[in-house]
This record gives sequence, C-alpha cells and structure tokens, in this order.
Amino acid sequence: MIFIVYWAVLNMLFHFKMKKIKGTLTTVEAPQRVKIDTTFRQNKLTYSNYWFLIHIAIIVAIAIISILNYKALPNVIPMKYDLQGNVTSSVPKTYLSVLAINLVQLGIIALMMLVNWSIKTSKQQLTPSNPAQFTADHIRFRRKWSLFTIITGLLLTILFAFIQMNMFVPNLVLLTGISFIIPVLIVLGAVWLSLTGRQGGGKIRNHREDRERSKEQPVNDDNYWKLGFIYYNPNDPSLTVEKRYGIGWTINFARPLSWVLFLFIIAIVVISIVLSQ
Repeated sequence: MIFIVYWAVLNMLFHFKMKKIKGTLTTVEAPQRVKIDTTFRQNKLTYSNYWFLIHIAIIVAIAIISILNYKALPNVIPMKYDLQGNVTSSVPKTYLSVLAINLVQLGIIALMMLVNWSIKTSKQQLTPSNPAQFTADHIRFRRKWSLFTIITGLLLTILFAFIQMNMFVPNLVLLTGISFIIPVLIVLGAVWLSLTGRQGGGKIRNHREDRERSKEQPVNDDNYWKLGFIYYNPNDPSLTVEKRYGIGWTINFARPLSWVLFLFIIAIVVISIVLSQ
C-alpha cells in the first residue's frame, strides 16, 4: 500500500511539473496524423492462456494429495514462520484451512490469465514514422511479457505447492531456500525485461543523430490522462492501453467493463489475503 501511494504521488508530482513546463513552450498548430495497421491483430501477439492448464493441473494434484492425507495432519496447522523457524501463526485444521493455499493459487492464476489476455487485446500503438519496425518491436514486446507472465505464474504455483507440502513433510531449510530463490528470480526477470526494452519494445537509448530522428509529433491525448496516470477516454473503445509511464498496461476507466475488471482484481487480492491469514 505504501509503495502504491508513493508511486501515485511521484507520478502526480512529475505530471504537474511537466504540464507546467509544456505550457511555457511554443506550440505549432499542425494537423495530426494517425496510422493504423489493419494486419496487426493477425500476428501472434501472446502465448495462449492454455499454457495455464499446467499450473491448474499442479494445483489440482496438490489439492487431491492434501485431501487424501487430511487425517495425517495435526489438529493445528502452522501458517507462518519467522526467520528462526518458529511458528508465528497457526489455525485449527479444517478442509478450508488445508485447501486455502489452493484457492489463493487459483485466484493468482486467474489474475495472470487476465493479465495475459489484456496484453493481447490492449490498444494497438503505432507511430507515423517507420511503422513496420515499430510494429515488429511491439509484437516482440508483447510476446516477451506474455511469456514472463506464464513463467511467473508457474514459479508462484511451485512456491505455493512447496508451502502446502511442508504441512505433510516439514523441511524448513528447503522451504526457506525456495521461498527466497523464486521471488528473486521473478524480480530479476522483470528487471531484465525492463532494462532490455522500454515500453512498447523500443530501445531504451536512441543512438540516431538528430537529423535522422523523426520530426513527427505523437498524438496529444493529455486530456484523457487524469492526474497523469488514470486513462479516461469515452471516445476510445479500447478496454486496456499501455501505461503512459513505466512499463505495462492500464484500463480505460471510461468503459463500464473496465470497472468490473478493476473490482474483480481487487476482489482476488482481498480474498487471497483473507485466506492466507
């Protein structure tokens, strides 16, 4: 929560700062050109959500093992440990407490599938200058993050499976190692993808000379970005678009369905937190 507030404040701070600077610049009235690639959707933009069947199969298998060995569990189940291996939180044994991890896993996988779907269906971005190269970079960008989403989901599924199996075969050393390695791998993967390509798949550094760079100006859609990071455009039928800052996608809050998705995401997060207590 602290990170989200910090991120929002930082975005607003620089948004208003840039808006103030922009107001002092000389503007030239010129017609804006928008190019659309009608073949863009015919390309393979993401990996299929069917890959998540592997994740679901693992979750179901672990749930079945847990039910079959339910009687072998103690009446009180440890849920959290400190760094010294001491139990800091435990709950009475019930089918809900034993299978809570599986329900959290299913919620996470549903969220990952939603992210993968939004990567595929988000609004097409295109520039008037060299659109073919931009399209190729953009397709690679989407596929990389789609693959990363699927792999992240699989790693989290494995992590939760180890946590659940630790109820039956306690091995705190192994569990601690897995709990450290998997989050580090996910963070390193996200950092590597971010450092090897900026938003949309272009290169972070533009090595072209000034005379080689395009003089085309991007479409001015400032009015649709509330506070700099909330996209609200009733004239845009797109449900998801690329974020204006950073890397990733956001939703068009002018579309009623976007609120359903937003509440769905919030519900998954809240339910996962409650079940993990």
